[in-house]
This record gives sequence, structure tokens and C-alpha cells, in this order.
Amino acid sequence: MKTWISYLAATAFGLAATLLFGESALFSQIMYTITALFVQLGGFVLIPLVFIGFASGIASLRKDSKGGVFARTTILWSILTTLLLTLAAGVVFRFFPALFPASSSAGSDPRSLSIITPQSLSQIFSATLPVNPFYSLVNAESFLFPIIIISLIFGYFLKPNLEVIRPAYVTMNSLSETMMRLAKAYSSVGFFFIFFASSYWFTHMQYEGTLFVAGRFLLMLLAATLGVLLILLPLLFGIASRFRLNPYKVIYRMLAPAIAALFSGSIFFSSPMTISLSRHNLGVQKRVGTTAVPLYTIIGRGGSAMIATLSVLSLLYAAAGQMPSDKVLLIVALSSAMFSYLSPLYLGWEVFFITTITLQFLNLDLHGAELSVIGLMPLLNGLGILLDSYIAAFGAAYTTQRMGVKIDSSYRDTI
Repeated sequence: MKTWISYLAATAFGLAATLLFGESALFSQIMYTITALFVQLGGFVLIPLVFIGFASGIASLRKDSKGGVFARTTILWSILTTLLLTLAAGVVFRFFPALFPASSSAGSDPRSLSIITPQSLSQIFSATLPVNPFYSLVNAESFLFPIIIISLIFGYFLKPNLEVIRPAYVTMNSLSETMMRLAKAYSSVGFFFIFFASSYWFTHMQYEGTLFVAGRFLLMLLAATLGVLLILLPLLFGIASRFRLNPYKVIYRMLAPAIAALFSGSIFFSSPMTISLSRHNLGVQKRVGTTAVPLYTIIGRGGSAMIATLSVLSLLYAAAGQMPSDKVLLIVALSSAMFSYLSPLYLGWEVFFITTITLQFLNLDLHGAELSVIGLMPLLNGLGILLDSYIAAFGAAYTTQRMGVKIDSSYRDTI
């Protein structure tokens, strides 16, 4: 059974389980515990996959002199999607504004904001380039950037331009193929994980109850997400690829990692699926998938920035009692886009981080109203990571197409 079908079926079973047992505190606790374990499993697969695959991919790109094309297309796609998605959020809010609902976390202790206290630059740099590079591999629980830097350095010098280096290159390439096999197996059984993740997600939404009385806010979020997913991203991808690829084929063939992203709210959980399925379902070369997708976990967070933009504007609308001006809409959108590049530091809290840091940056004191975001984090962060997963998939396909190395994959060969 294809992954996009099995993942949808698992979601349906998760919803059914919630309707039957959702009021049970024991059921909710079991679903949460198992979901947390599976999210950690995603990191278990992703971290060695990135370390080995990224180094091997960089070496391969350098071998064929494709590094320049890869860098240009990746950076261009990141900047374009981040800016356009946040601006699109401002446009949606301009014509369909909604008040941010008071969730169960409203009025919480303001010290909760300590979870998004920015680290100093010295701390970030010391974590990025430690004295012992293997220390980063051992302690990389929620941030891929140090691993990417180490793999980039290793991969750069792994270029097989000398006979003595070729055995090391071949060995690393074989190890990356092994990790891709593991990622494929992880993706194939992911529907089992989705049952528990979706059950907890639906249970949390049922317990929260806020959205049942905030239909306009929910409709605004869904309209913005679907508009970006079905119109803006396909149009941008079509222009970038010169309309040589069908964007809607990307959407349905990469539905599995998008579902995983929605219900887990974790880019670590969904990225191994994105790397594996982009290869098998989109024809993305291994060296592109294992390098581009990890990079997009850092620089391709336009989805999270878009949801954060809507959250900030809704909070301002609710606090002030009047519609923010067009200038405020633009400033909030650009600020969210800027801070999205720091959001990977706060895995699972990306939308909350961008929202609160944007308010702090603009000196907007809402007297703790922003804590309402916490109660809706499964929905808000889930939608943001869902769009981020598609940004990575579209970006990898775009880079492969511009490099001229895309392999056509028939539906029969997809997983």
C-alpha cells in the first residue's frame, strides 16, 4: 500500500480511537507517551542519516562540480518561500481578520517564556564548532546545524580527486546508502507511528475545546494553509522549474511526511520520511535529498513563519480591538520571516518562538496574552511544520531539476 494511503488510513483510525476513548485520561497519557517515544525515534534515524548522507552528498556534488547550482537554488528557494509565505499571511489577515482565541494556557505564568530565551552568540558558535566534533553528534538532540557544519567540512575534503581518498569516498557513499535503506523502512512503517500521533493530536484538540468556539480563527488558518499549499507553492515551483514539473504530483506523493509533520509538530520526526520519499517518489537524487532537506530544516521555515505571522496579527487584533494597519502587517510579516531562521534552535516550539520573539523585537507588550499560543501549539506548530516539509520537498525537486539529474519515477515505483 502506498504511504499516502496508509498514512491517511492511520489518521482515520486515530480519529476513530479519539471519538471512542478520547475522554479517558489514561488513553491520552498512553498516546502522549508513545508519541514522544516515536518522535525521539525520528531523531535516532535522522542524525546519523544527516551526518553520513550530508558528507557523502557534498563530496559527490564537488566531484561533479554541481555545488554552485545546489547552493544557488537552495538559498533562492529558501528566501523566496520565507518572504512570500509571510507576506501571503499578511494578505490573508488583511481581508479575513480573526481574533486569537483565549486558550487554556491564557493567564499562565509569564516565566513560561523562558523556554524561548535566545542563546548568546558565543553559546551558539561554541555549539556549532566544538573542540571535539563528535561531542555534537552525541548531544545533537534538537538542532542539526552543528552536525551539518561538521559534515560539510568532512564532505568538502572527501572529494575523490586523489586515488588514496577514493576508498574513503566509496565507503561513505555505501554507508549513506545503508542509512537511506533505514529511512525507507522508517517511512514504510510510519503509518503505525501516525496512529498514535494523530490520536494524541485529536485528543488534545478535543480537550482544548477552544477551536470549537473560534471558527473564524480556525477558518483563517486553514484558508491560509490550503491557499499556500494548493496555489502559492505550486505556482512558485512552476515558475522556478519553468513549468517542466507537475507540482501537484509533488503534493500527493509527499503527503506522508506532511501528515507526520502535522501530527508530531516535529521536523525531526518527518525529515527522514521527506529524504526517503523524495528519492523514491519524486526522483530526487540521493546526494540532493540528503543535503537539501537537512538544510531546509534550518533555512526553509517559511511555513512556521507564516503561521506565526497570523498568530501575532490575531493577538494584536484581539488586544487592541482594532485592525492593525497595513504598515504593521508588513513589519510583522518581515520580522517573522527574519526570526524564522533562528526558530530551529527551539525544536517543537518554532511557531511560539517566532511569535514571542517578534512581539519582543517590536516592543509590543500584550501582558501575557501571547501565552494563549501554548494551548494551541499542536495545531499551530503542526500546520507550520507541514508547510515546512513541503517547502523542503519542492526545494529538493527544484534543485534536482535545475541540475539536470532528475529521474522520472512512475506511480508503480513509488512507496
